[in-house]
Amino acid sequence: MIDYFLDADDAYLRGMGADRSRFPSRDDWLREVLADQERPDNRKDRLYVGWFYDDRLVGHSSINQIEIGEQAYIHLHLWDAALRRSGVGTEFFRKSVLYFRRRLHLKRVICEPYAGNSAPNRVLEKLGFTFVGRFNKIPGPINYEQDVNRWELRL
Repeated sequence: MIDYFLDADDAYLRGMGADRSRFPSRDDWLREVLADQERPDNRKDRLYVGWFYDDRLVGHSSINQIEIGEQAYIHLHLWDAALRRSGVGTEFFRKSVLYFRRRLHLKRVICEPYAGNSAPNRVLEKLGFTFVGRFNKIPGPINYEQDVNRWELRL
C-alpha cells in the first residue's frame, strides 16, 4: 500500500488529490501502519483490506475516522491499471464495505473522493451510495485542499 503511493507518478497522485510533499518517509509510514495493525479495533486510526486477483495483490480499501457501531470514512484504490474499468474494483469495494460493516458494526460509511476523479465517483453511485454534496477541504494528511464529493451509504 505504501509503495502504491510512493511509486506513483505526480500526475496520477494529483488525479486522486494526493500531494507527495505531504507523505511521511517510507520508514515512518511503515512504522505507523504496523503499529496501528497491533491496536485493538477500537483504537485503530485506520483498518486496511487488501484485494487479491489471480493470487496478486492489486489494490486495497481502508477506513479511518472510525466510530465503532456508528460510522467510518472509506477509501478505495485499485493499483493495477489493467483491471480498471473491468468491474473488478467495484466488486472488491462492495465486499470491503460488507467486511467493514460486519467487523465494526457500522451503520454508515462515508466516502469523499476528489471531485475531479470520476472513477471512484462512478463506483460509489453504482454501489448505491447517496450523493450528499461537494465540499472544499483537505480530506486527509496526504492531500491538498480540494473539492471532494461526499457520498454516504446507510447500512
